[in-house]
Amino acid sequence: MTSALTEDARLSDTAAGFRASEQIFRTMRAPLYEAFCRKVVNDPEMLALAGDGMGAAAATHLFSAVHYLLLRDPSDPLARYFATIDDDPLPAGEAYLELVRFCRAHRDEIRDLLETRTVQTTYAERCRALLAPMCVVAREAGEPLNLIEIGCSGGVLLAFDKFAYRLNDQGVIGAPDAPLLLEGELRGGPELFIPRIGTRIGIDLHTIDARSEDERRWLLALCFPELRDEQRRLAKALDVVAQTDIRMMEGDALVHLPAALADTPDPVCVFHSACLFYWPAEARARLDAMLREASRTRPIWRIAIEPAYVFEDWENQPGGAASPSHDLKTGGINLIHYRDGQATREVLGWPNSDYGVIDWRS
Repeated sequence: MTSALTEDARLSDTAAGFRASEQIFRTMRAPLYEAFCRKVVNDPEMLALAGDGMGAAAATHLFSAVHYLLLRDPSDPLARYFATIDDDPLPAGEAYLELVRFCRAHRDEIRDLLETRTVQTTYAERCRALLAPMCVVAREAGEPLNLIEIGCSGGVLLAFDKFAYRLNDQGVIGAPDAPLLLEGELRGGPELFIPRIGTRIGIDLHTIDARSEDERRWLLALCFPELRDEQRRLAKALDVVAQTDIRMMEGDALVHLPAALADTPDPVCVFHSACLFYWPAEARARLDAMLREASRTRPIWRIAIEPAYVFEDWENQPGGAASPSHDLKTGGINLIHYRDGQATREVLGWPNSDYGVIDWRS
């Protein structure tokens, strides 16, 4: 009886996650996944399969595993509903029975992916929110700036300086022949330029090798099916990453960060985005303590593009910056300066959900 109750509770928790994900997919313009969620919540078989995935990200995890298998072999009828595979996809509302059939046929492969891969969603467009704070740090700290990214995925953000940008009335920032032009709207903010970058280190539980066709496919599968242009730009960005000197460290960031700092010359900027909100509060506190301790012998700059609650413990600290209500959903661009064992934090601005519009703090 206890086992049955435990399983019922697990299915109920998974269903709740899919209900929440349905709203997220609607906001993110992903109607196929939105339609899938609407059906999965009432399907114990699919909930049981998704339960092997990443907790609150179970929906994205499951659908990305399916997307990955379809990108590898697009001949299955289900592929006709994915806009990243078919230029004229069939209606999303008619796809669910095909999804169930596909998952039954590929259950073992899907379970293996859920056990061995993680949700590491990244888009090249996120670099739009990174450029301005990097300009601030480069002016304060000096150049060449040395980078350590926590939660680096495939390393796209570590190569942000290789791309060109059009974000305000300055025109195009970056090389005219850059392989990728990222456009958006920066409302206010510093004068933009491309900082000179020295060393680059990326840390992730499961790093993505941009030179591996299979690992690239997983990262591309994490793009929602309707975001075809974003997927194409990500593929171009990964081509750039494959040609960039980046040292990847696989495993727990709290384990690897001390060695990464020791191997990185000054000035150093540690950064992360849409990453620490997956961490428990205790781990976030350990990261802050680690950086404070390291700053007793050298200054460290940290850029964090995360939801407000990631810094909830800062709000009552000297130098802490209270976050406006919209930061709870969209995340803020935080700049933390560590020196002599102390830290000061400033919220520089707030990007919207796809990092295309950045409101800079006046």
